[in-house]
Amino acid sequence: MPIACRTLAAALVVSLLPSGGVPVHARAPQDCKDAASCRQLAGEARERKDFDAFHDLAWKAMNLGPKNDPSAMTLLARAQSLSGRPLDAVVMLQRLAALGVFTDVATSDDFERVRALPAWSELEGKLSGKGAPAPPPEAAASSKPKPAVKENAPPLPKGEKPAGVEEKPKPVDTPATMAPPPPPPPAKPSKGAAAAAAKTAKPAPGPPEPLRFAANGLTAVGLAYDAVSGRFIVGDRADRRLLVVGERSGRLASLAGADAGFGEVTAFEIDAHEGDLWVVSASAGPSSTVHKLQLISGRMLTSIALAEEQAPARFTDVAVTPQSILVLDSEGRRIFRAAKKGRALDVAMRLAVPAAGLAPVSDTVVYVAFDRGILRADLAARSMSVVDAPAKVDVSGISWMRPFRGSLVAVQSGQGTSRLVRIRIDDGGKAVRGVDVLDENISIAGPTSAAITDNAVYYLNRAPDSGDVIVRKIPLK
Repeated sequence: MPIACRTLAAALVVSLLPSGGVPVHARAPQDCKDAASCRQLAGEARERKDFDAFHDLAWKAMNLGPKNDPSAMTLLARAQSLSGRPLDAVVMLQRLAALGVFTDVATSDDFERVRALPAWSELEGKLSGKGAPAPPPEAAASSKPKPAVKENAPPLPKGEKPAGVEEKPKPVDTPATMAPPPPPPPAKPSKGAAAAAAKTAKPAPGPPEPLRFAANGLTAVGLAYDAVSGRFIVGDRADRRLLVVGERSGRLASLAGADAGFGEVTAFEIDAHEGDLWVVSASAGPSSTVHKLQLISGRMLTSIALAEEQAPARFTDVAVTPQSILVLDSEGRRIFRAAKKGRALDVAMRLAVPAAGLAPVSDTVVYVAFDRGILRADLAARSMSVVDAPAKVDVSGISWMRPFRGSLVAVQSGQGTSRLVRIRIDDGGKAVRGVDVLDENISIAGPTSAAITDNAVYYLNRAPDSGDVIVRKIPLK
C-alpha cells in the first residue's frame, strides 16, 4: 500500500475513536460482582477517559454498596458530569448537600460541565457548602476612631488626660435629655382622604400561583413528584412516554418513551428510598410489563415481563412497599408482587371483584378499591374483607388512593367531575369512620393523576379556559 494511503487510513481510524483516543473495544461493558470491584473498574475507566463506562460502573457500584454512601454518590456525580450528564450530576450533588456532604464542584475540572450550566451562579453556594460571606470584623466595630497613643510616652501627672481624649460629661437633666412627652393622637382623616389612600394603597401579596403548563393533546396518566430535583413526572398514555415538568420553569421535557420499551403507560411510582422509578405498561395481547428506571435520568435499569402462563393481564397500578413492589392486574383480578431487585412476578393475591387502585400500608396489608367500596387484603394470610362504611358515607367510584397516617387519600370520579377525599379508617383498619372532602368539583386531568409526598397531596387539574394543566397542592395534617 502506498505511504499516502496508509497515512490516510490511519487518520480515518483515529477519527473514528471516541474522544480521548479510547479504542472502541474499551467501551464494552465490564462485569463486577460487588461495590469494591465496580469502583476499581470505574477508576480504570476514568483513567483511560472512557467516561460512559465510568458512568455505568459508578452507577453499579452505588447500587451494590451501602445505601446513601457519600463516596459512591460523589463518584457517580463525577461520572455523570464527565460523561455529559451535568443535570444528573446536579441532582446527585443536591442529594449529597442534603446529607451535609459537599464536594469540590466549584474547583475540580471533573465538574466543568456543571459549572457551565446557566443556573450555576444560583447553585454554587448550595453545592459547595459556602453560604453568604461573613462581614469583615471591621464592619462590626464602632466607626468612632480610637485615640492615638504614642509608644513609650512618658507617664502623665495624676488626673491629667491624654491629648485628644475628651472626658465624658456627667449626665444632667435638661429639656434636651428628658423623656419627650407622648405624641398627640393622629388626626382623623376625612372621608375624601381615606378614599384617596385606599385607591393608592398596594394590595397585600397573595399566595404563589400554582404550577401551570401547556398540555394540548396530553392523555394524562399518573403523577409523581421528585422532591430532590424539584420536578413532576407526568405520563402520556397515548404517546407511551413519561414527561418531566420543572417546578419553577413549567417546561415539559421527555424523560423516557419508546427507547424504554414502554407499551401504553398505565401507572408509575417513585421509590424515594432507592432513587428508582417503577412504571407499568400494557401492550396488545393483552400483556403487561414492569419497568425499573433510574429516577434521575430515566435510564432503563431492568424490565420484568409477564410470564406467558400468567397472561392475559393488564397492569393498572403499581405501589412501592419497604421490601417489594405491588402491581394490580385489573384484567386478571390479581395482585402481583416482585422483590425490588428481583426478576420475576409472583401472584400475591387473587381478587373476587375488578379493582381500580392499591394502597399498601405495609408489606403484607393493602387496601384495594373496587367499584362499590374498599377491600382490605392480607397478603400473608391470603384473606380479604370489605371495609365497612356507614350508610350515609360514600366510598364508591375510587380511581386512585394511597395511605396517609391511618387514612386513605383518594380520587372519587363521578359524572363529569371528581373530588379529592380523605377516608378515615378506624384503629382496627376494618371500618370507615368518616370522609373529609379535600377538594370537590375538580376536572382532574387523568383518573390516577395524583400523588402524595411528605405532608401534601398533588393532583393535575385541567384549566377550564384552555388546554393547560394546573398542578394543585393540598396540605395534609
